[in-house]
Amino acid sequence: MLCGIFIFCAAQNSCKSLTWAKSMESVFENLKDTCEGKIAAEIEKLYAELEKQQSDWYKKTKFTCHSGCGMCCHNFEPDLTEAEANFMVLWLIQNQRQTAEKLLEENENSSKTCIFFNAENDCHCSIYGARPFICRLFGASSFYSKNHSLVWRPCKFYPEEKLSDFGLSHRQYSKDMAKKILGEVPPAMSDIMAQAMAVSPENKSTEPLRKILPRKIQHIFFLLKCCGNV
Repeated sequence: MLCGIFIFCAAQNSCKSLTWAKSMESVFENLKDTCEGKIAAEIEKLYAELEKQQSDWYKKTKFTCHSGCGMCCHNFEPDLTEAEANFMVLWLIQNQRQTAEKLLEENENSSKTCIFFNAENDCHCSIYGARPFICRLFGASSFYSKNHSLVWRPCKFYPEEKLSDFGLSHRQYSKDMAKKILGEVPPAMSDIMAQAMAVSPENKSTEPLRKILPRKIQHIFFLLKCCGNV
């Protein structure tokens, strides 16, 4: 049972961590006994745990994305799992209801850039607190090589001159080498995603963001209507 969710907006770079105010809990509280509410609680826990791991990484290494970049948002729109989409929709209805309602309309935008990209925001994301795992992990995660050893590669968009300040370049680093240069390696992407997939094991497929969200928004609005809280 969901016992009052507090959404945690993962801190990265100059973007501040935010928690729900007491007055912002209504949507989640109304769905606390539903499958959607329970899934949202589990995803929130994983987001908070990932934020903690990444905060440790940033604190030890001082290696963060340079302010105002946003290159990873261009020509890219994330695919979402059912669990991520569920969380994102609850967040949208609670925080940006008009945006959620607008997404129910036909969206013929042919742009390859994410529909939530915001050039005016230093984080370049208009739903930063609800962004999916791929966006949270990009540039701040490691991965396993073919021989199952942990490796890390700096973000491909990171300026070469700024990398050199850390004694780095655009190449792959073993765990030991990364720890020697920076002091730590970020969390492994596959470990995090395995936990995320376990939240809703019956549906491990993903769908494009602008395809899955309208369906989930319609479903959540239906549930809220049934609860008498549209």
